[in-house]
Amino acid sequence: MPLSHKTIEIERLIKAFETEADRFHDIEFHAYVYRQGKTTVDRKFRTPNHAIMLWQFIGRLETKDDIHKFVKDVNDSNLQWGIRGAELSQLGVIEGPGTNHFVRMAKRAGALFSDEESFAFKARIINEIQSEELKKNPKCKPVTGLNDNPLAIWLNYLLFYLSQTYAGRELSNRIEPDLFTLSLLALEQLASELTIKKSDRSTTDVTKINFRVAVSFPGEKRKYVSRVVNALRSELGPDSVFYDFDYQAQIARPNADVLLQNIYHKQTDLIVVFLCEEYGEKQWCGLEWRSIKDLIKSKQDKRIMLIKFDDADIEGLFSIDGYIDASSFKSREVANFIMQRLELL
Repeated sequence: MPLSHKTIEIERLIKAFETEADRFHDIEFHAYVYRQGKTTVDRKFRTPNHAIMLWQFIGRLETKDDIHKFVKDVNDSNLQWGIRGAELSQLGVIEGPGTNHFVRMAKRAGALFSDEESFAFKARIINEIQSEELKKNPKCKPVTGLNDNPLAIWLNYLLFYLSQTYAGRELSNRIEPDLFTLSLLALEQLASELTIKKSDRSTTDVTKINFRVAVSFPGEKRKYVSRVVNALRSELGPDSVFYDFDYQAQIARPNADVLLQNIYHKQTDLIVVFLCEEYGEKQWCGLEWRSIKDLIKSKQDKRIMLIKFDDADIEGLFSIDGYIDASSFKSREVANFIMQRLELL
């Protein structure tokens, strides 16, 4: 059930966290990144305290031996603390007299999110890790893991909220403000937006990027498409998917039509077109469709993938053209289909 159906529960949590924030609990939240084989914390935690794994970078799976070791580590691990042998792990530590009360409330807050909604802010972590690893070796396959415990989900969301509102503060060891106040601020934003706002705004020159995927769609289908894009980013890394919201500042220029047509025609491996009645009516979709039709004409149809929401007539398409039925598959499933097509390319 999406956040838009949980307004009553969000309001209840706002009132509960507001009450606790007014009490000025003695509570701290620390986030530590551990590197395999190295100790980075030399302080004693106050009691009571609660530690939980937030995410891990398992490593790079490049050979069959790497895969066999990974499977063995999974089988030998206490998954409450993650997978043994991970190269990097982030541990969240809550400490102080308010710890136990906050943990109970945070688990309730973490249960607000559907799998797709929680994946949207988890993708921030995955993208950052993969970006660094792919810079070192573009052909490697970085493997990450995130904790799906409701407490870990809420703490990861708080770090995501900080990254959007107080950029850089989420990188500190000690996270401020206190957890009750920070949760209240994050919940108030949720109440006003009822969605996970995420825009991986890129500062890379868009004319110099070779995208793995570009999506073409009308605005009416943005919510669905954005979930597909989030799933793809987690697999492919930053600047791998052309999604207009990530490059808004660069698109805001004269002759934006030429810029977009070059991206779709010359700078992208696979163009995924989300077709529906509105697609055939929109001017910008029409400009993108011209580039797509030219690729079909020049027998580059392997670079085109069609996703249909309805049976609307689209100029240049026929009943024999293959497509994925978006009404039959969730956004994550569509993202998996796209990944399968990329592997063939």
